[in-house]
Amino acid sequence: MFGSAITRVDDLIAVNARNLPQEPALTCSELTLNYQDLESYIEGVSNALLVAGVEHGDRVAVLAKNSLPFFGLYFATARIGAILVPLNYWNRAGQHADALSDVTPVLFFHDPEYADVAQEAKVEVASSARLIELEPWGVGPCADSDWQKFLATVEEEDSLPVKPEVNASDPHMILYTSGTTGRPKGAVLSHERTVHDAFAMAATLGIRQTDVFGNWFTPFHVGNWDHQKFFLIMGAHVVLYPQFDAVAVLSGIEEHRITVMLTVPIMSQQLMQHPRFSQTDLSSLRLIYFGAYDPSGIMDRVADTFGVRTGRVDMVHTYGLTEAGCIVTACPANRLLEKWGSIGRPIPGVEVRLLNDTGADAKVDEPGEIILRGPRMSGYWNREEATAETIVDGWLHTGDVAVRDKDGFLRIVDRRKDMIRTGGQNAYSKEIEDCLSQHPDVQEVAVIGVPDPVYEESICAIVVASDHDVADTLPAVLPDFVRERLAGYNAPQRVVVVNELPKNSLGKIRKPELRKTYGSIFIA
Repeated sequence: MFGSAITRVDDLIAVNARNLPQEPALTCSELTLNYQDLESYIEGVSNALLVAGVEHGDRVAVLAKNSLPFFGLYFATARIGAILVPLNYWNRAGQHADALSDVTPVLFFHDPEYADVAQEAKVEVASSARLIELEPWGVGPCADSDWQKFLATVEEEDSLPVKPEVNASDPHMILYTSGTTGRPKGAVLSHERTVHDAFAMAATLGIRQTDVFGNWFTPFHVGNWDHQKFFLIMGAHVVLYPQFDAVAVLSGIEEHRITVMLTVPIMSQQLMQHPRFSQTDLSSLRLIYFGAYDPSGIMDRVADTFGVRTGRVDMVHTYGLTEAGCIVTACPANRLLEKWGSIGRPIPGVEVRLLNDTGADAKVDEPGEIILRGPRMSGYWNREEATAETIVDGWLHTGDVAVRDKDGFLRIVDRRKDMIRTGGQNAYSKEIEDCLSQHPDVQEVAVIGVPDPVYEESICAIVVASDHDVADTLPAVLPDFVRERLAGYNAPQRVVVVNELPKNSLGKIRKPELRKTYGSIFIA
């Protein structure tokens, strides 16, 4: 639509401010900004960042839910060449302290409800970052708030600092993805990668300038920022929610006439099971797309309930990951029912290969690890070894296993076994195992994900007690032990105490055997 006029993330707003100035761009609570007003807001935030001393390449951390200030910071940091670091608000202070130590931000913005944890994290690592409190959702500008005082500093300056030159190859965001080797890794994303994805997916999904998109995804996931850019690049309207809430989403679909909905199975289930669902006018919806593991067949019910099978609503199944972008393959609406369960084919600009166990390209219907080449992360922040292990000769190794059919459509057949997709969140068994191993009554532990009809997967911890006398107490004690140290969704839903864990000749725990033994533990 705009060609080479958009090369940086902030261009998405600036170009539309010139071409579509009066069209609605963003709705937050009761406030709707057109593209011209949104551009002015972002420019004001970027100037305030410069006045605060933020320079090209500096990191700016944010611990908050979706909001207009957070949205403004995303584009404003990009405009001046700074790097935004969204933090997971479900994490504990110690995890935030690790991130602060890793990226050393100069500013640390946070919602009022996270003031204590932000301060605790800052103190724990003696961070020099300046803390700035954002305004809570639904509250209008308050002159006495930290955020308004921050913006007002621009008015006190006789002249503003000159904005630095920003190149397409410059990083604009670091997103943390919990790793299988302990501490989380920060994936470094460039302007070039993000803009490419926006163009490619706007075309793949057939986004229209008249579309209205509801964004209720968490801002520390790549899906939040990437998906809304598919719409902003086309001059469409984004309706922002602080977080997913079934009542708010159903009301919003009616009120704002939302046309495109991104979902995951657990969200879809909550919507369909809500008492208001049957009374909600869904006639504005024209497209539903999703990208999540669905062992319980929830998306089958979505296809029936929302009219996908009758052709009233289109549906697209996608696949992506933080390191490569929220969507790298897509099964288009016109092939979805025929290829049900397939994640489709690569989007424009992305190459995908499947490598079998010998390292050769897999044949048709032969399982192989998905590796891909194209716009992707630049690497992991401060993690050269992890970067080298993940990106080999320009190819990013995902760890996911798929098969390709004769038409080139991919289907996931095995997943990164150390990642557990629970309730729409990514939990990592290694991180949970490391946490549980700190408990004095745990001698040995293995954590696996098992199918769950509600949460996609649930977390099961198989534990060897250090003392037989305390074994009976562990199922009740260990979930809270994890909640106190990690984000709540990492807590195991089931703890099984055993005498010993199955191991191979090298002493490695045989997790496939554990999955076979306990795989039906949550299935009635």
